[in-house]
Amino acid sequence: MILPSVLLAAAITGAPFPEPGTYRYSASLSGQNIGVWSVSVKPDGADTEVDENSSAALAGMSVSATASLVLGPDLAPTRYEGSYRTAGQSPSVTVSLTPVSAMVVGSATGPPRSLPLAANTRHFVVIEPLLVAGLFAFPAQLAAWKDSSVTWVAPMTAEAQAVNVTPAQMEMRPAGAPAQDAGIAVTGPIPVSIWYDATTLVPDVIVVPSQNAVLTRIR
Repeated sequence: MILPSVLLAAAITGAPFPEPGTYRYSASLSGQNIGVWSVSVKPDGADTEVDENSSAALAGMSVSATASLVLGPDLAPTRYEGSYRTAGQSPSVTVSLTPVSAMVVGSATGPPRSLPLAANTRHFVVIEPLLVAGLFAFPAQLAAWKDSSVTWVAPMTAEAQAVNVTPAQMEMRPAGAPAQDAGIAVTGPIPVSIWYDATTLVPDVIVVPSQNAVLTRIR
């Protein structure tokens, strides 16, 4: 008997996660298409690696990024590496994490910075605003942890803050999100909603309202 792919992923990583493969997303800003994001999932021993490659055109300027996010067997992040390319600049950043601290090196804010786990949270998530790797992993992480709040680490600004997570309201469902998708809403300085397949845990639509940004899965 062949196990469903999500159960196979659970056997490999210790917690259900989208199956290995490449997932592609179109990105729009204020309704205008700006580029394509891709995410590749692959097992790395007992860990899972999520690699991102994105490119966009913003106000006539080409920008791109690559990122690699490594998750432990419980889907807690252990390492993030990001390289970003904009006009005349090529910053890079790494984040190394333990269950209680995150060390950010190479951020735009200067010297290495150690960030503690926020009060009343049990897990870190690593999410670079407008990149998809951390957001792609988020539904599976929440399904595994059952947390209502987490500590969000933003690598380039070397900031960490507690954010709350609630089920998204049905009236928030965006165009392109299948009717059977579940939704989560992240509140904080950068609110985000993620609509995902509750069986495979793959995000279908990611919305960042403050940026008028939408990432929609290409099938």
